[in-house]
Amino acid sequence: MKAMMKAVTVLAALALAVPALAVDFSGYFRDGIGLSGKGGPASSFQVGDYHLRLGNENDNYGEWGLEQTVYKDKAGVEFKVGVMFNYYQSANVSPGTTVAFGIQQNYVKAKFPQWAGATFWAGKQYYERENIDMIDHFYLNTSDAGIGVENVDVGMGKLSFSVFGVGGKDSLNQTVAFIRPDFRWQGIPVWANGTLMVDLNYQTISRHSGKFADGTEYTTPKDEGGGVWATVEWHQDAILGGWNQLTLQFANGSNAGMGPGAPGRQNKNDNQLAVWEQLLLQPMSQFQILVGGSFQQKTFGIVGGGSDKSTAFGIFARPKFWLSDYFAIQGDIGYTAVDNKPKGGTETKPNLIKWTIAPTLLPAAGDGGGFFVRPEFRVYVTGGSWNKDAGALGGGQYGSDTSGLLYGAQTEIWF
Repeated sequence: MKAMMKAVTVLAALALAVPALAVDFSGYFRDGIGLSGKGGPASSFQVGDYHLRLGNENDNYGEWGLEQTVYKDKAGVEFKVGVMFNYYQSANVSPGTTVAFGIQQNYVKAKFPQWAGATFWAGKQYYERENIDMIDHFYLNTSDAGIGVENVDVGMGKLSFSVFGVGGKDSLNQTVAFIRPDFRWQGIPVWANGTLMVDLNYQTISRHSGKFADGTEYTTPKDEGGGVWATVEWHQDAILGGWNQLTLQFANGSNAGMGPGAPGRQNKNDNQLAVWEQLLLQPMSQFQILVGGSFQQKTFGIVGGGSDKSTAFGIFARPKFWLSDYFAIQGDIGYTAVDNKPKGGTETKPNLIKWTIAPTLLPAAGDGGGFFVRPEFRVYVTGGSWNKDAGALGGGQYGSDTSGLLYGAQTEIWF
């Protein structure tokens, strides 16, 4: 007993002698189960690049981030390190099932208040991403490994400049590096409660200029090149307790995919024009609604001449009705249509109508509105109707049917 008391005393002394480490803990996860109306596990209804996510996710995903200040002085200069782990697996998986973990973020940041608030960073981070939550689509995301400086206050908004890089393969299966310098000017005031954001980046391809081990020279394909990606976004606050955000984008060449990572295509004749709209209205604590729309026009160049073309259109809404402080009925409905025109092929026009009703248990809405209040515990019924050009949606479980139902329960939280 004396030995135990002595050990406790020593540990207590050590705890008092070593200052506590302040670690910020943040993250996101969703977990649940889903069933198909035909039996078996649920599979998402989707046409095009995105899906209406409420009651339409047949996966479980989580990420947990840790960030700690490692240096701070009287001048306010502060150095931080951060890391974020994640996992991904299908829904309806038993607890304890082996699943691969990944690293989403791993970075160092140094903020200098006396230099207009400039923050220098290096590593990999979620870099100023822009998305539409209800369709789970990040239309501006350059989050590869990189280095740069961000959020320099210039009085008329904030400037950021970073350089990203990732490895991949070219059309001859040779290993190359894709380098993307990115310039961003955000928070540009235009009128009361309205701001603009402009993002410009250029993706260039770095190739080996020597020879293979057998003495043959590397070949540079003439039809490959870099690509520009430009984004202009208008954000307007103070609209019935919410905001409006309208985004216009254009990209070409290897940047035409508008996303992070090595491009799947590197044809100089590729291009994409995209428009994204989302409007959040929160006129009262008992009701909120997010509505949005999308338009994408893509051209895929073909080696030797000509191109395939694709146009996509979507419109969607997600209302939320509060019946009490801790209980709400929410849902969504949306329509997506795609028109594919392959050169020399058959034109197809897949389309989809998707809807969900989801009774939800959650915390009370705060002063800022209740649309994004989390965590949520929800059960749901989801329906989808599509045409024959959409093919076998829902994982093929519906055969030649052109409609189906999903049932399930899910919890979701970000913190």
